[in-house]
Amino acid sequence: MGLQHTSVPRWPTADPGVDRTGRAYAVMSFGPDAAPLAAGWGRELHALGRTVWSWHGEAATDEAVAELRRQVEYATVGWRLMLAGPQCDVLRAHAEALRGGVLEAEITVLVTDAVRTRVWCAHCGATTVADAALGEVTGCSGCGRSLYVYHHVSRRTATHLGFMADAEELQ
Repeated sequence: MGLQHTSVPRWPTADPGVDRTGRAYAVMSFGPDAAPLAAGWGRELHALGRTVWSWHGEAATDEAVAELRRQVEYATVGWRLMLAGPQCDVLRAHAEALRGGVLEAEITVLVTDAVRTRVWCAHCGATTVADAALGEVTGCSGCGRSLYVYHHVSRRTATHLGFMADAEELQ
């Protein structure tokens, strides 16, 4: 099974433009590379007369995700979500939006980098945030095992699957 059968999202790395079909928008950006882009989206939406809630921070922290949860809770028909930033943060915010009932078609995403990864350990259930690409190995913050970062992503938990890299060598 190769990358053609992966669950890893193939989100754009260039500006997809503003989804003009909405009436109200939430624009969230993470990290310094995404801030100017999100600000441009906000200006364009304001010029179109749309209602815009904006949030910018360094990462998709628990507080940021809680704020997004509140925005989703009060969303009405015509609400759109625009996310920009590192894949790790965008994936976490995206998962929260889906959990709240937002449809994939209501979300616009731009990924500024895919270096940082949230890896779920299949052995202990811990989630480790690491600078590890697909196919690389990183240590588990829970059990200490060396985890192979597999090309499977849970959009529900916003994590890549990690499993013990040297399992075949152990006897």
